[in-house]
Amino acid sequence: MAVQTLLPSPQLALLALLISCPPVLSAQEPQAINSKGEAPRLIVGITVDQMRADYLHRYAEGFGDGGFFRFFDEGFAAMEHHFSYAPTYTGPGHASIATGTTPAVHGIIGNNWYSRPEGREVYCAEDRSVEPVAMPGTDPGDKGRMSPARLGGSTWADEFKLHFSTREAQPKVIGASMKDRGAIFPAGHAADAAYWLSGGDFISSTHYMASLPDWVRDFNASDALETLLDGGWTLRDAPSTYTGSMPDNTPYEGVWRGGERPVFPYDLSALAEDNGGQDIIKGTPQGNTLLVDFALAAISAEELGQDAIPDVLALSFSSTDYVGHKFGAHAMETEDTYRRLDDDLARLFNALDEQVGKGRWLAFLSADHGAVTVPGLERNRGLNVDYWNPEPMKARVDSILSERFGRNDLVLHYGNDQFFLNRGALRAANLDLDGVAREVAAIAEEFPEVQRTLTAAELRCGAFFEGAESLVLRGWQAKGSGDVVVMLRPGYLEYARTGTSHGSPYAYDTHVPFLIMGPGVPEGCTYMRTEIRDIAPTLSALMGFPRPSGCTGRPMDILFEE
Repeated sequence: MAVQTLLPSPQLALLALLISCPPVLSAQEPQAINSKGEAPRLIVGITVDQMRADYLHRYAEGFGDGGFFRFFDEGFAAMEHHFSYAPTYTGPGHASIATGTTPAVHGIIGNNWYSRPEGREVYCAEDRSVEPVAMPGTDPGDKGRMSPARLGGSTWADEFKLHFSTREAQPKVIGASMKDRGAIFPAGHAADAAYWLSGGDFISSTHYMASLPDWVRDFNASDALETLLDGGWTLRDAPSTYTGSMPDNTPYEGVWRGGERPVFPYDLSALAEDNGGQDIIKGTPQGNTLLVDFALAAISAEELGQDAIPDVLALSFSSTDYVGHKFGAHAMETEDTYRRLDDDLARLFNALDEQVGKGRWLAFLSADHGAVTVPGLERNRGLNVDYWNPEPMKARVDSILSERFGRNDLVLHYGNDQFFLNRGALRAANLDLDGVAREVAAIAEEFPEVQRTLTAAELRCGAFFEGAESLVLRGWQAKGSGDVVVMLRPGYLEYARTGTSHGSPYAYDTHVPFLIMGPGVPEGCTYMRTEIRDIAPTLSALMGFPRPSGCTGRPMDILFEE
């Protein structure tokens, strides 16, 4: 009798494969182990607000060995690191680093956006259910009513804290920044604390604590901030050495209120009254210095990195953003700010060596977005760029919709380069939402500054896999974003005539550095493309804790090659 040959089912084939494989299916030891077999005691996450990747090259002459360059000497640099979404703003940037995904998933679709359910524009970190926590006798008001409540999904710090918690102890997770959103999102939902500067004091909210710890009160009561302001702002080095920037006093730089010209030196104490009082420090390199002072106080008082349970310190340096917005990407003020930040990073790293121990801490550095070169400067060089005022476009949309449909209430809101249509009014008039959206898109595209438009229907199809359109898709959330997205041409900017901003899907806003050093991190550099959403899963792979819940990034393979 002939023997019948049976083809194995897929399940049987898989079982046979597993049986034939060598026994390598046991859990792999996390890679972040030093030469003595010790895991890091402290993870320091550093975000530099508005840092373009080219600053590492352009400002290199003013850097020492202990700050930015220490990452190159002892760690790894990913030089083709990009945001894979737009809009590129501070809130979405910090949220994406923290969650390992994009605004389409985590929901922080801007610094501010129009909320249909709430019928108003909302701020990314606002939380009316919490109260400010500040110094006795002071009330920062809404500036203290902040939390990560609007952030969807867990962060890498949330997962880290749960993974390394024991019955006896938990990791401490602390975030600090000049900006609330820069402190809150990197620290995550389950953080022990997040602190931000308001009225010259570091404050928090009841999401984290009922009152400020004694060490924070002592820091606020000290003369640290006043001393920095009294010192003024002068160039750190001789003007001739600032080869990465334009000469001082160009027409492309902003001017302090009460000041006459954008020229060194700046008397900060004299300028303070017209420029936010003590909060003027946010817009100077001294703001970064104050943040490092605060961080060192936190490390000491909270005993970060002092036991076998690892901790997290998340720092966001906001002053670089304030300076960039005021003076632009090619100003001496910006270059001087980065030279001084380099000094502050070196001071931080030296303190970590002393207080936590060499080889016992891991640090990474990236940015929440880049910045466009000031359009006025580019036009003077012959480039076809300009400033953008959306008001004529909005007026034309309103006029044509009113003429064609007999209603002047079909546009509910315009913000973040998006039209929000009045869906209730459309239903009442028996008008098709997608059809009106296409009408608005066609009108907007008539303006020469507009590259193209994308309607919600087009974005829901998800058919964009490359180019700026794919970045807009990953930054657009179906429930929260607008009905028509307006994409400007490269180099065009809705902003004042001096200084700069960001928010676009183009390389000047998406290309930022990624630097990492510490136990288990190989020494080297790559120009292979990596993405912001890859940071969280890379940390996860290095340390062995789970990915954040909404993570869409992947570990950077080159850090794990044999």
